[in-house]
Amino acid sequence: METDQYKVLIVDDIPKNIMVLGNNLLSENYQIAYARSGQEAIDLTLGNSFDLILLDIMMPGMDGYETCRRILSNPKTAKIPIIFITAKNDFDSIVKGFDAGAKDYVTKPFNAKELLARVRTHLELKRNRETLEELNFNLEKKVKERTKELKKANDKIKQLDSAKSNFLGIVSHEIRTPLNGIFGSIEMLRDILLNNDDGEDIIEMISDSAERLLTFSELSTLITELNIDTYQLSKYIIDISDLLQEVKEERILKLNNMSEVNIHYEDNEKGFFIDADEKLIRKVIGDIIHNSIRFNQETVDIQLVINKSDTNIQIEIHDNGIGFPEHVLENVFEVFHADSEDYVEGKGLNLAAARLILQAHGGDIKAENSKDGGASVIINIPKSEIG
Repeated sequence: METDQYKVLIVDDIPKNIMVLGNNLLSENYQIAYARSGQEAIDLTLGNSFDLILLDIMMPGMDGYETCRRILSNPKTAKIPIIFITAKNDFDSIVKGFDAGAKDYVTKPFNAKELLARVRTHLELKRNRETLEELNFNLEKKVKERTKELKKANDKIKQLDSAKSNFLGIVSHEIRTPLNGIFGSIEMLRDILLNNDDGEDIIEMISDSAERLLTFSELSTLITELNIDTYQLSKYIIDISDLLQEVKEERILKLNNMSEVNIHYEDNEKGFFIDADEKLIRKVIGDIIHNSIRFNQETVDIQLVINKSDTNIQIEIHDNGIGFPEHVLENVFEVFHADSEDYVEGKGLNLAAARLILQAHGGDIKAENSKDGGASVIINIPKSEIG
């Protein structure tokens, strides 16, 4: 803003004072207006946009203090800087002027250079304040616009998540319907081909394929619900040592006395309590043991170890198998794509689900290869308060 655009109001009941002040200000190309009383000054400020007011303190009727208070009490004129022109230079008068809201003061008789310097300083401060206010306004406007855009984007994401969840629900239902028919047909075929050895092999192959399809349907739906926070955990206090023993026994039964697989777990100590969804934690442990068996060769020894700290229960599952390929260890809990060279059928989804389940419980899971061979999966779950 150039100086000839600044508008200054001079308020004094003595015409000679107005003339002297005005001549000094005109030399700097300021636009000048004047008032000879406090009320006239108030009226002029309501109809004009002044950048600064030079206000005499000693005036008949309404003095400068009261005039200042009234001008600054009006929201329309509250930001106009006011400089007192006063013959008084005692401390109490100066303090009273600042208490009324004045920004500065100049004493009579005044020095022209000092007056112009003070006027120039407060005009620049006013300009800088207005520039800052404008910047803040524009920034707030941009923030509001950006917030509105983000809200729209977030709403769109929620819509897409809901649509994805609904779609997977439909897919799961559509898969289950024919699967129920397949399972029913398998039982009928089993009765018909009971005495046909080749027929029994065919039935088992169909049954296995149907089971895998059902497992995939349930697993993909679970992963999606955990990813978008729509899965409702059914949590209660459980002793994880009892759960490990049960999972061990279940897996041994499913092995059909396979002598090349050994699962070791001693539940000598109790009191490993967690607040968790038992079905999901059982699934995590069972799937990891299943992977250790399925993706290793020859004799497999699996060790289950449980420990606790002040805050967590830690479950370690070790095997003596081939371990994880080093190049996939970093992303072993990601959902592998079918066209990825790292993809192993079934393995990626199970481990991805395990990580999401642990995260939903406030825990974590990691995998590493042992120095002596084999792999280790370490699970951490927050300990229950009663444990």
